[in-house]
Amino acid sequence: TPTGTWADGDYTLTVRVEDDAGNVKHSASLTVTVDTQITIDVIELVNDSGTRGDNLTNDANPHFRITVPGDVNEVSLSIDGGVTWVKAMQSATPGVWNYTWPKTVADGDYTLTVKATDNAGNTVTRTLDFTIDTTLSTPVIVLDSADDSGVHGDNMTNRTQPTFALQHIDGDAVRVTVSVEHGGVTTTFDATKDAGGWTFTPTGAWADGDYTLSVSVEDKAGNTSHSASLTVTVDTQIAINNIELVNDSGIP
Repeated sequence: TPTGTWADGDYTLTVRVEDDAGNVKHSASLTVTVDTQITIDVIELVNDSGTRGDNLTNDANPHFRITVPGDVNEVSLSIDGGVTWVKAMQSATPGVWNYTWPKTVADGDYTLTVKATDNAGNTVTRTLDFTIDTTLSTPVIVLDSADDSGVHGDNMTNRTQPTFALQHIDGDAVRVTVSVEHGGVTTTFDATKDAGGWTFTPTGAWADGDYTLSVSVEDKAGNTSHSASLTVTVDTQIAINNIELVNDSGIP
């Protein structure tokens, strides 16, 4: 037994025996490896669908890739605090292990715990917080009541730059756009968010006619949702085509 602590590394040992007659024998050499260290270098959420590296996904079957030293022989994962464990599969690349959850994981925040064991019996754990978000509300676009100048709800207006209220926009929305079709041409605009919520107002005056609008929303997880279309009519003109004295009794 060594009198002092050995550092990690390879050690080659031989035995020398000498008897009372002076005979000497040497054993074959024995190489042993002292290995007291193990690390989990990288845990990656492969199907991260939001901003890369934010560990947010809209995939209910999260896929994890774990990078460890080449002498690791087992990698296990848990997302329920260590109550249940699943074993990752080693890839063709040494030190890289993968696991995809086969059953649907409900939306929510989770802590992934990864446990790795190497050939020397060393064990280490490391965690990664991640979020699954697969849902996004369906948005609605309505003509602002202040600009609905006809019968309320008839979607007719005499405003050339009417304002539209965008409803049911989730708080984690990162992009809200409004598509406007008029005269066979469709143009897409960014909506505006203020203290009162999301709205859209044309930047230029609209000519009289019908306009069909729809809203598209994208959230942090990359989910997208689209509204039903809304058709509004801009009508700023009125004319008196003819005035007739019906009981004109003179010359017609």
